[in-house]
Amino acid sequence: MFYQSWDINLKVSIDSRTIQPGEYFIPVQGTHFNGRDFVSEVISKGGHVLDVDLETYAKSYRKKLTCKVIAIVGSAGKTTVKDMIAGVLAQRFTVVKTEENNNNEFGVPLTVLAADADTDFLLVEMGMRKKNDLKYLTQIVQPDCIIFTGVGKTHIEFFKSQYHLALAKIEVFRSQLKWQLGKRVCFLSGASDYYDLVVSKADSVGYHLVTYTGDDKVSENINLCYQLGSYYDISSACIERGISTSSRSVHRMNHIQKNQILLIDDTYNSNPSGVLYAFQYLARYEGRKIAVLGDMLELGSHSLKEHKAVGQLAVDYGIDMLFLYGSEMAAVSVMDIPVYHFNDKELLVSYLKDEIKIGDVVLLKGSRSLEMEDVVHQLDHVIS
Repeated sequence: MFYQSWDINLKVSIDSRTIQPGEYFIPVQGTHFNGRDFVSEVISKGGHVLDVDLETYAKSYRKKLTCKVIAIVGSAGKTTVKDMIAGVLAQRFTVVKTEENNNNEFGVPLTVLAADADTDFLLVEMGMRKKNDLKYLTQIVQPDCIIFTGVGKTHIEFFKSQYHLALAKIEVFRSQLKWQLGKRVCFLSGASDYYDLVVSKADSVGYHLVTYTGDDKVSENINLCYQLGSYYDISSACIERGISTSSRSVHRMNHIQKNQILLIDDTYNSNPSGVLYAFQYLARYEGRKIAVLGDMLELGSHSLKEHKAVGQLAVDYGIDMLFLYGSEMAAVSVMDIPVYHFNDKELLVSYLKDEIKIGDVVLLKGSRSLEMEDVVHQLDHVIS
């Protein structure tokens, strides 16, 4: 049966495979699929079909929400920040957040639709690859609060320069709509490139600005949690508990500790900012520090320079060994520490099996298409 009305407590999906009896299916159309092809499957499962445009429906739904809406944007660290902030807010409030990193034109409206009348805070991670992406998503989300993790070089391949990328990032700052009530606030990383540009844009549309800083990305994120938690009247004890108990998304700094060997699975994606943050994180551990890195993609003309910089960055943060995978990582060359390069993943795993010893801390990271989690799974089996 087809429906066109909406209710703030409906359970909505665009994936016919996950539909349960009584849930609602919106048949969206993508480049390689048409949701209407799966309507009969949905009905056979006892689901209902909501015959609406996903974007339009989510915009209308957002206007009815009474919860605080927080958008999380930036070149790197969005998912980690989202999970930490969710942990803090959940100490006092009912929180709905983006699942994993479903931060695109489908994931964002679905996250909005996941909130209901009982939701106190809605945390929406918003990604971008090109100009106007954030403008589009912001028109759906209309955030009361923005966490801006910084301008880096992610997806710079699709822009003339980092400055043009920064201009696309600040599209998240839009004028307040008449139906939005209360003061809007932006928590901005003090380490962001083009900091003044971000501040100017946020101020021009009426955002109250709070800058958070730290000695490294780990301490910066912790400070953000305390500042945002305090802003929303959460006690220091609850903030500390929220940070320590916050969950991590898959392949985002996940720890695998077995037989006195620690694997840190950060393989979901990679970029220059992300590698820097990962090295800062790894540097906090005692023991021999090994970094296993796959190519950083979508850097365009910046690729050679950014990959070359990885070697010295590893030295600066006390990394003891580098194992590198992919054609772009061949640019890394440094004399101060052992560096091994591979174009064959199985050969990489074979060398790692022989090298890793008790007491080692091994960080694994790479761009999504390299599927570096394959290495994690094989090493996990070996050290068990």
